[in-house]
Amino acid sequence: MISEQTKLLWRDSFLCTLLSFIVSGILLFTFLNISVLDPFYKAFKDFRFTDIYYSKIYTNSSVEKDIIVVNIKQSDRFTIAQAIEKVQQQNPKVIGIDAIFKEPKNTFTDSILKAVLNKYENIVTAYYFEGDSLISNHNYFKTNNENQGFINVNFNNDDKVIRDFLGLKKPENKLSFATQVALKAGKLSQTNAETLSEGIPINYFGNLDAFLTFDIDELLDLESSIPSIKNAIVLFGYLGTPTGNAFDIEDKHFTPLNKTFVGKSTPDMFGVLIHANIIKMLTTNSFISKVPKFLIYILAFISTFFIIMLGMKLYKKSELLYDIIIKAIQLIISIALLYLALLLLKQSIYIYITPILVLTVFGLEMIDFYVYLLDYLKKRFKWQSYLLN
Repeated sequence: MISEQTKLLWRDSFLCTLLSFIVSGILLFTFLNISVLDPFYKAFKDFRFTDIYYSKIYTNSSVEKDIIVVNIKQSDRFTIAQAIEKVQQQNPKVIGIDAIFKEPKNTFTDSILKAVLNKYENIVTAYYFEGDSLISNHNYFKTNNENQGFINVNFNNDDKVIRDFLGLKKPENKLSFATQVALKAGKLSQTNAETLSEGIPINYFGNLDAFLTFDIDELLDLESSIPSIKNAIVLFGYLGTPTGNAFDIEDKHFTPLNKTFVGKSTPDMFGVLIHANIIKMLTTNSFISKVPKFLIYILAFISTFFIIMLGMKLYKKSELLYDIIIKAIQLIISIALLYLALLLLKQSIYIYITPILVLTVFGLEMIDFYVYLLDYLKKRFKWQSYLLN
């Protein structure tokens, strides 16, 4: 039979857990709505503990040979048309062009590019959303059999680090560039493509060194055939001038692979390589499962409840002992939860560990404040408590 003291312990643990959630919610609301704290909020918002996995732990020595990237640099349309023609002669599965030809420039070169785009049905072109507008190729370059996909990698401008991927934008029902390429390559079904309307964590395979790349001039200078392109997915996009230039940040973004995951740094990955990573994920079905938010907060409540129960037992035994070892307990909990999150990510399971970690550690700090509340309740209402009895 459960003793009265045990019942009081469970009740106190439950009430202290509720108090921890309420106080932390008030602090978060204050943090979000005081303008002077906005820079701190944005700094923490752009950080995830799981970024440590990609920036410090994850290694990949292999090179993806089924996805090839051609660096178009600052090439004119005639050169790009020649490169597309050269690649098509090698029989690729699909060509994705991560570039937009907004306006006509030169009648002759434009006509050559238009002819090439009309000649082949395995070409996927790009557009992007800018507010309520859609920015795409000029009508001159559009074809009846054109496959298009949006190249936006960040619909929420507050998120500087590209962690998630949206394959289908609703209510417009528009597919992303990477999704269209995977569909055209026959590596993704239409049914599966239509399930990509929720943000999915990107399973990053690697940066520039993880993909086979060609400089556009190097490609055109090759006189022999290029066997590696046969049946491959070929992406045309910008990779810096020269290729891989670390100081060239045009169409470059922050990703979890950035070695500097806290503090100021330069963007680390070109947009076309982000698309290449997403295509790799789509074509090999190597998705990361994302633990739902409601389950995260249930786990946070449970972990906070039991750690508070442990803390109350220590507090009951000796307040001095509690004050001495509480920091060590918080450190151990933080390391254990972080290790668990990294271990799950290695198994392709993404859990947003921050709420669990913060609330669990914060719960131990709340025990002292809960005792002050109990003193008031006992004096006024003769409140029974495990900690005060």
